[in-house]
Amino acid sequence: MKKIISIFLTAILATILTVNPVSAEGIEIGSYFQIGSYNGAPISWRYMADEYNGKLMVSDKAICFKTFAAGEDGYPSSRWGSNFWEESAIRKWLNSKAGAGEIEWPNGWTPSAEGVQFSGWNQDVKYPYADEAGFLNENNFSFHELSLMKTVNQWQMLPKNRIELAENGETRPYLAGYTFGSGREPQAVHTNNVSEFKDAFRGAMYQISDTVFLLNELQVYDMWDNFRIVGAKRTDESIPDEENDGEFCWYWLITPGTDRAAYDYGRHDGVTSIMYGKEYRIVGTHQRELGIRPGFYLNEANLIIKSGSGTEEDPYIVDGAGQNGVAVYSNGEELSMDQKPVEENERLLVPARAVFESLGAEVEWDEEKEVVTATDGETEIVMQIDNAVMEKNKKGEEEEISLEAAPRIIGERTMVPLRAVSEAFSAKVDYIEELNRVVIDKQPAPSPDPNWCPPWYKRMFGCSK
Repeated sequence: MKKIISIFLTAILATILTVNPVSAEGIEIGSYFQIGSYNGAPISWRYMADEYNGKLMVSDKAICFKTFAAGEDGYPSSRWGSNFWEESAIRKWLNSKAGAGEIEWPNGWTPSAEGVQFSGWNQDVKYPYADEAGFLNENNFSFHELSLMKTVNQWQMLPKNRIELAENGETRPYLAGYTFGSGREPQAVHTNNVSEFKDAFRGAMYQISDTVFLLNELQVYDMWDNFRIVGAKRTDESIPDEENDGEFCWYWLITPGTDRAAYDYGRHDGVTSIMYGKEYRIVGTHQRELGIRPGFYLNEANLIIKSGSGTEEDPYIVDGAGQNGVAVYSNGEELSMDQKPVEENERLLVPARAVFESLGAEVEWDEEKEVVTATDGETEIVMQIDNAVMEKNKKGEEEEISLEAAPRIIGERTMVPLRAVSEAFSAKVDYIEELNRVVIDKQPAPSPDPNWCPPWYKRMFGCSK
């Protein structure tokens, strides 16, 4: 009997010692993690940089090759597809939990052999994914592993045909390559390289929420700044590149781009990419199946480290704490709430103090009048329990806003309508139904160095200074 007890206690002790031996704060940039799988092969992720949304995790290798977008089946003139990330097939696939053949593709355009047709490369479609399960499907990530991935807002460059969506006051699309001259083939004067991404990444942007995403130029710059390397190696799942048998493969970025001013920035099929670890190219959505190198932001609050030392040979083996009901992410962090959100009239009520403080507002509670007041120094809002009218005062301009769900007291907590109060403080709000997550954000737009204006840039576009 003593022997049995001894074995039992030893097993418990071993379990304790293998769970969370390293805190999230102690993890170093460059550490490797093993989270989830794709087609049965474990995915290795590397902690690449610290950013606004937290720890940026990027797949160490290209997990597969796919096209960026699809066009309308059977119509060659439309088949190329859009370079607008929000409408791309690859974004839908990366953020979907749907089973095989169950994904609802943007515009109904499927990335099948019929929906994709390469132009000018004389190659067949090798990896159509119209009937593939979504990347976040339970076959790839467990319920607990999904809770390690934040859902966040990010600033995304806009193509010319979506400039009206800009939320940063800019009216010019991002140009990955700059040209001057006239005629059908203007003379090229400059093409951005990785070391310039931080300042050259400028133009019309808007915010969009994702859990998994392809990288933008600022994220690539952060990798380069930390490691001086941005290449992605192949995995067994990624096809060999017929034009290059070197160490690194060619992979998609997220940003729409054009390279010829003579086209009046009118190209709607160009997407930026990293070629063989060092070159920066624009590729048509229809032209190639490039490497897919996804990224996400680590939810440190849910992280459980089971084993490993974080090296490439001995990555951290981790799990997540899981998601309990609806999760609310504010400014890149999951809100910790001692009262679960509740839904009324199709509106989500959340604890007042948690959401207000996450948006940088101070909160006061008048118990006698049952009135909650929140202010961030510019905007003040006042709400009363069971009163469906919210008072807003911004820089002396007063406004009454009707609420579809009035504030309530639940479980000794003051609960307020999340969307209404967030938008009152100029925060963007998104609901991700498939993951049961809400994202609220006041992230400022990227602001390149205003003094950055080399002669070639000034000659083409002038300078803001």
